[in-house]
Formats: sequence, structure tokens, C-alpha cells
Amino acid sequence: METEAKEHVMDGSHDLADGHDRPSVIVDDAGEDRVVFSLPPTRRPDFTSVTAFALNKSGSVLLNHILRDLCAYLDVPFVAISEEFFKAGVKLQEAPPSTSDIFLEKGYCYGGFRRWPTSFAIPILATSRPVLLVRDPRDRLVSNYYSMRESHSQPGKNGVLKSAKTELSKRNLAKSLDIDDYVREVAPLFLEQLELYRDELCARHDVKIYRYEDVIYDKPSWVADLARHFGWDIPGDVLRQIAARNDVIPDEEQTGKHVRQVHPGNFERKLQPPTIDYLTGYFQNVMADFGYDLSLRG
Repeated sequence: METEAKEHVMDGSHDLADGHDRPSVIVDDAGEDRVVFSLPPTRRPDFTSVTAFALNKSGSVLLNHILRDLCAYLDVPFVAISEEFFKAGVKLQEAPPSTSDIFLEKGYCYGGFRRWPTSFAIPILATSRPVLLVRDPRDRLVSNYYSMRESHSQPGKNGVLKSAKTELSKRNLAKSLDIDDYVREVAPLFLEQLELYRDELCARHDVKIYRYEDVIYDKPSWVADLARHFGWDIPGDVLRQIAARNDVIPDEEQTGKHVRQVHPGNFERKLQPPTIDYLTGYFQNVMADFGYDLSLRG
């Protein structure tokens, strides 16, 4: 069993720029309190905090890179608590409820979310102008298969926690099944996350939804729209530079690389027709809520 998170937040020894103590997330590491994250100080206490979400294999790394670059220009800390938990070997769904204390209304950009957190609340969603990046789940499943087989990193590898254990079940599953069997096996996990995002985020808050298929070939417009949505005043030449720096489109498929291929509709090349039909029916209703008609091909 992975590290059991303990509901406890400790004040950090440093202060934020506005004079408040920095909250830190502590977990129970084999009977010992262990700090796995401390909120960094911010030099922008005037900055309204924002939140960004992207389902796994929907371009989440791309979105994070873009936001990190934008935040660097704005001198705003980019906080990815999910990534900190992953590195420490703490399951997101076992994070302490008091993790909520790291979400402050001013000074930060909170991103890096792939799965919807169920063990703690994000109390600033009403004011943080959340964005969500989604993608056709059939392409996400194909991408997940190759990622798990070849390139996906393991949790807990930085050795922060004594009790952290790496989770290899999906990697082993991907190596033991062919792609059609694998995507059918893990489809329920993908559906669960889509439903959580729909019900817990989109149904309750004003969310800007971006579809991967609409933005992957037009990074300049997407980056500019992100800045506009968040109300960030950034010069056009800076936005274009950031878009260009993150515009990675391989000429051919790169098996074993994180950016294997980026083109929408790859599932039609990789999956058998019966599998495609199954996934189309399985995800049709939930994806309609995100603006997709999966019955359309090409």
C-alpha cells in the first residue's frame, strides 16, 4: 500500500510576500511526519490566483509548459501539487483534506491536475477562472497504452518517503495485453474521470473548456486566448515566443518518447473497428457534454 496521507498542515518557517505563513502539506510516512510540499513565496500578492486542469493524455504536459512560461514572465509561482504528490509516492486520492489550505486567492497559478482530486477541496474555484483541456478519449486511451508500455515515469522515484512504493500495475497490464484489450480494460477509469470533471468542476463553476483537437495545430491563438481568459496583460511578441517554444509536432511517430505523436484521430490507425465502435458508444454521452460527437469520423 502506498503512503497513507495524514490530515495535517504545518505552517512553514518562511513568510509569503504579504506576510502570511506558508502552508506545508505533511503526510504520515511510516509513523513519521514528513513534509512533501511547502507553498513557495510569491512576489505577486496582487495577482488573482488561477487554476488549470487537463485530463491525462489530453496535452496536460503541453498546457503545464505553456503556463509555466507565462507565469515566469508574470513572476508568479506555478504550483503543481499533483506532481509533488506523484514524485513523493502519495496517491492523489489519499492526500490529506487539509491540502486545501495551499490554495490561496492571491499570488499563484495552480496547475498540473490530471485526475480530479477527491480527498481535498479546491476552495478558490469560484474566483480562479478555471480552464480544462479535454481530448477524444479514444486517442487518449491509445496514447496511454504506448505511454505505459514505453515512457511513463514511476511515482515515488525521488525517495522522499520511506514508505512510498512504485505502482506498476498499468505498466504491466500494457505489456501483457494487446492494445485493443488494454483500452477496453482501462476505459472505465477514463470514464470515471470524465464524469468527475463534468459533475464536480464543470457543473458547479464557470469553466473555460479547450478541446485538444481545436488547439494542437494553432498554439499562438491558444496561448493568446489563455492569457486573455485569465486577464493577463502580456505583449503579443512574448505570447508568440511562448507558443513557438511549445509547438512540438514530430514528423513521424516516436515510440518510447513522451511526445509520441500529436495528430487527432490516431485511434483509427491503431484500433480494430469493433474496438472503435465499442469505445464510441461507451463514451458518446459523456463526451457530448464536452462538445464532442464521437459518431463523426475524419
